[in-house]
Order: sequence, then structure tokens, then C-alpha cells
Amino acid sequence: MQQEPFIGESLNKPNLSNVDQQLFEQQPVIGRVNRSIFWSVMLVALLVLGGITTLISKGAIAMAAAVPVPVTVTASSIKTTRFRLYPGISQADNTSPVAVNQLDGTLANLVITKTVPLPVIGNVTVTLKAGQNTPVSTTGLTTDLAGLSSDSATFGGQAVNSNANGNAFEIDAQSATLNNITINAPYMIANSMTLPGLSLSVK
Repeated sequence: MQQEPFIGESLNKPNLSNVDQQLFEQQPVIGRVNRSIFWSVMLVALLVLGGITTLISKGAIAMAAAVPVPVTVTASSIKTTRFRLYPGISQADNTSPVAVNQLDGTLANLVITKTVPLPVIGNVTVTLKAGQNTPVSTTGLTTDLAGLSSDSATFGGQAVNSNANGNAFEIDAQSATLNNITINAPYMIANSMTLPGLSLSVK
């Protein structure tokens, strides 16, 4: 009588010898993530981001912001009614030399990006955009400048002072316009800021 194939064999377990079976069971599981913890953290983060976005969307309210992390800021134009620039120490770490800029004014097509390395997930880039149609308005915006570039800059009522208020060098202007600007900033703070057309994305 011919024996039928696969009789007595399990389709759910690998056909391994005792030694192979022990090695198979002892191998560590690589790349596994506790899904309940991961999705709980992601849900809380999304709820917080969603709440912030809802509160300040369409410039409904002003936002007081302090960002003590390095960020990249771009804008198609910055128009100020008060401009001040002087050397200083970054408030992010109280050690790094920076150029401190203070202004009141508007920013068109504002984009703020920050890349953060996170465990398990890897690098996460957060991008905030506002002012595409209606410019962002701000008062008391103070930025520690680690780097700045602009296609063009125009100043009105400009004054260059030495030893002003204890600073070795200071530039003041009654008005200033900067076009296609890119800023690297370890620290930003604003007394108030409206963000019309706000959108936030995470990649």
C-alpha cells in the first residue's frame, strides 16, 4: 500500500531536528516593536499637535512661542517696522556666540523645519507653514542667528552704533525689507505671532 504524502507532518511547524529546533527557538527576535506602546505615544502626539493647530489655525489667536531647538526658517519676504541686530550669546545653551535679531513686522510664506532623531522611528522632520496668502504678523520676535542669507535687503532710517547699551556693535533701523531669506536659529521667541493658513506636517 502506497503511503500518502505529508501524512503525520504538521504544516504549522518547521521540520527541524532537535538541535535545529533548539537553535531556532533561541534566536532573538530582531526589529520588533511593542505596538500598543508605539501607537499610544503616536496618538497622544497627534492629539497635541492637532489641538495646537486648531487653536492657532487661520490666525484666530496670537501665539507666544519659544523654540529652544535649532530650526531652519525660510520666508519669501520679511518686512519690519522695527529692526535691531547685535552680537550676543544664544539663550539655547548660554555659550554659543550668535547675532541676535529683534523685530516687529510681517513674514510672507513662512516655513519652519526641524529634524529630530527618534528611537525606533528614525529621523522625523516637522514642517510648519503659514502666511501663504496673508502674511504672518509678529511683535517682539527675537531670533538667535547662527546663519542668515538673503537675496536682497533694504533698510530705512539705519543707524550703526558702537558700544550701544554695552554692545560692541549694533545696527538699528526704522524699517527693513529682506527677500528670499534663510535663517538657521538655535533659539526663537516672540511676544505674539499670528499664523494664518497654518499647516503642520510630520515625515
